[in-house]
This record gives sequence, structure tokens and C-alpha cells, in this order.
Amino acid sequence: MKDEKKEYLVHKQIYEETVRRNKKIGMANLFIFAIGLAFKYLGMPETGSHFIWLGVVILIYTFGSNMIAKREMQKHQFK
Repeated sequence: MKDEKKEYLVHKQIYEETVRRNKKIGMANLFIFAIGLAFKYLGMPETGSHFIWLGVVILIYTFGSNMIAKREMQKHQFK
């Protein structure tokens, strides 16, 4: 049981590190969305559209990596 708990704690730390990293990426993503909306508002809709799509791709990446890390942590949870 000691090995299981140690393995769980390692995966929990990996999950927490992933969440922390994704929060920072999320703040940068918010800035990217703001730039895209500003470009659309200022009359450059094609450039703004590219930034908005980049923001959507980053959002999907961060959501997916959070879900994968959470699943890995739960898979190694000791009982």
C-alpha cells in the first residue's frame, strides 16, 4: 500500500503542475482572444479571425491536457 500511495502522490503532483501551467497558458490565451477581438473591431477581420481561432485551439489543448492529467491521477488512486 505504501508504494501505491507514493505513486498516487507522484501523479497528484504531476496533475497539480499541469493545472498550474495551464492556468498561465489560459491567461495568455485570454490576451490572444482580446487581440483577436480588437483586430476585428479595428477593421482587420481576417487577422482577428486568425487570432480567435488560435485562442480556440489553445483552449482545446489546455482543456484536454487537464482532463488527461486528471484521468491519470484517478487511475492511480489507491483504495
